[in-house]
Amino acid sequence: MDTIVTSNGTEEPRKPGGKYKAMLVCFILGLGSLVAWNSMLTIGDYYYKLFPKYHPSRVLTLVYQPFAIGTLIILAYYQSKINTRLRNLAGFTLFFAATFLVLILDLATSGRGGIGPYIGICLLTACFGIADAHIEGGM
Repeated sequence: MDTIVTSNGTEEPRKPGGKYKAMLVCFILGLGSLVAWNSMLTIGDYYYKLFPKYHPSRVLTLVYQPFAIGTLIILAYYQSKINTRLRNLAGFTLFFAATFLVLILDLATSGRGGIGPYIGICLLTACFGIADAHIEGGM
């Protein structure tokens, strides 16, 4: 740690600055991870209309949790060997890609239901769980 020489000749450790900037950055990053999964939960009514036989709200949560917890356990075990910065970047990139692919999937299927788009939504939900584990463990 850097030191400062005071007027009487003693050395004191330099206090790190930027506390409020760091708090703002952490808030923005936390908000970014919250918005992605919350958007999936918010459109639950649309999924109930699109997939009335499959109970999407319950199933999506049950798909999300095992992937999030499993990935978090693996990443916690190997945490000393993993670069935290790259881990966060991978998580946010996966959140972005999965959110974008949800829109593409809906546009490609023209809003039709069926088992194919439902399985696609479930796979993207698993991606949300993996991305969330990367970010939560890295923050």
